[in-house]
Amino acid sequence: MKKSLFLLTLMMGLFSGIAMAQDIDSIRLTHILKSLKLDKTRIKEELCIEKKMPNAEDSYIAVIPMVVSQEEEDYVFTVQNYIVITDGNGTIKNKYLDPTELNSDAIYLRSFAIDTGLYNINTNIRAFGVKADFVGSSKPNPYASGTLSMYYPEGKTLKKVLDQFEMDSTTGEWDTRCNGEFKDDHSYIIINESKTNNFTDLKIKTISVTTINTEVKGDCEEKETSKTFYKTLKFKNGKYQ
Repeated sequence: MKKSLFLLTLMMGLFSGIAMAQDIDSIRLTHILKSLKLDKTRIKEELCIEKKMPNAEDSYIAVIPMVVSQEEEDYVFTVQNYIVITDGNGTIKNKYLDPTELNSDAIYLRSFAIDTGLYNINTNIRAFGVKADFVGSSKPNPYASGTLSMYYPEGKTLKKVLDQFEMDSTTGEWDTRCNGEFKDDHSYIIINESKTNNFTDLKIKTISVTTINTEVKGDCEEKETSKTFYKTLKFKNGKYQ
């Protein structure tokens, strides 16, 4: 019996947060929390991550999810992210409390990842991304999503230029045996040559794959179709939109 490509992709996605984990150094975390006047009971330590900046000496990007609310169930909570840049000792160079609150409930906030791709959005500015990965708990209606926010250092803080833009989306509805329809979208950022308000336009390439599974004479047959879409995000009123 054939396995749905959608389900294989979803399962790979479920483990990608582990395979791509960006742990945070415990000594640096201690210094960061002391500077932010936070103790470990006020953060989601398992979601804390860091990554060395490839374009700056002795600099680390760290994401510290601060708990806004917490229910009795461990998976039901709301966080706001402190995004900081530190030196190797954990001394903070740049600090930013992202105003966007991220909720985890039936759609579970599984992990964060730092993206230090070549996001040269201005002649003198290289941005970085923070991706939030979510996954649903329903077997007959599987769901996963990945959103990207983008920042760059400005003075002693950070400037946020992209807010929770959905880069990955996986949805479906099936009978948990074979019959069903699934959709898997993955987007990629292409740095464009055109500019708006002196900031480089971001061309978004999205590959959308639809898979339909049908049980025929005891076999699970799948039919897959793929489409590619493009859109452009332009820098207006201080953010990409």
